[in-house]
Amino acid sequence: MVVVDVNVRDIIVAEVEVGLLIRFKGYRRVSRNVGKLLFVRRVNRRSLKIHGRPAYAWLRYARNLDNDWVNKSAGLVKRLASNTQAVVLERLNAGQLKQRLKAKDPEKSHIISSWPIAKLIRRLSTACEKMGKLVTVPPHYTSSLCPKCNKLMKHEKGKWERLKCEECGHRDDRDHVAVKNLARTALLLYGFHLLDTHLGKELRKYKQALDNLTTAVEKASTQDPQCQGLPLGGEKGEEVLPKTPPAVPGRGYLG
Repeated sequence: MVVVDVNVRDIIVAEVEVGLLIRFKGYRRVSRNVGKLLFVRRVNRRSLKIHGRPAYAWLRYARNLDNDWVNKSAGLVKRLASNTQAVVLERLNAGQLKQRLKAKDPEKSHIISSWPIAKLIRRLSTACEKMGKLVTVPPHYTSSLCPKCNKLMKHEKGKWERLKCEECGHRDDRDHVAVKNLARTALLLYGFHLLDTHLGKELRKYKQALDNLTTAVEKASTQDPQCQGLPLGGEKGEEVLPKTPPAVPGRGYLG
C-alpha cells in the first residue's frame, strides 16, 4: 500500500509492503517552493518599478507555484497507486487544520494561509476513489507515538523535524514516524491485529496504546474477524470500512 502524510512545507509518500512484518520500500518527498512564496509575499506595489512586474502578476505566480506542487504530489500518488492495493490518507479537515496552525510570525502565517490543503486532499481523494483504493484513517497521535515501544515521543531540542523517545531512546524523523503510524492504523482498520502472528501482536500493542491515549471515543472499525480475508482494496472497489464510523460510548479507540 501507499501511505501519504501531508504537511505544510511538503508531502511524504511511502511505499509499504505488508507480510510477516511491515516493510517500507521507500519514502518520497515533494516539497513546496517556500522560498519563492515568501519572496512573492515581500513584493509590494512598487514591484512594477523595481522588478518590472505588477503586483497581480506576482500573486498569479505564487498560485502557479502551489498548483505545481499539488499537481506533482497528485501525479506521484496516482503513479504509485497503480501498482498497489490501497492508498492511506489522513482524515483531515482543511479549515480546522489551518485554524489550529495559526502562527504569530507573518511569514509562517502566510505559508499556512496560502497552503492549498483542501485542493490537495480533494485531488488525492478523487483519484484514489476512482481506482477503488482509498483508505482514510483518523490522524490521532500519528506524529507522536514511538514505532518501537508505543510511548509518546518528544521533539529533540531545537529540532522540530526530529523526535526522540525517552522510554527506549529511539530517534527518527517526524515524517517517518507519521507514515509508520498511519500504516499501522490502516492495518488496524482491516483487522490485522486479530491475527495470531508477530505482526498481529505488535498491532495489538499499538492499539492498546491508542486506547489509553485517546480521550474522544471513536469506533473506527467493526472489528469483525470475518473481514480478515478481504483484500486490501475491498471488493469491487469498495472500502472495507465506512469513512465516518459511529461513536460508541464505553469503547476504546478503534473499537
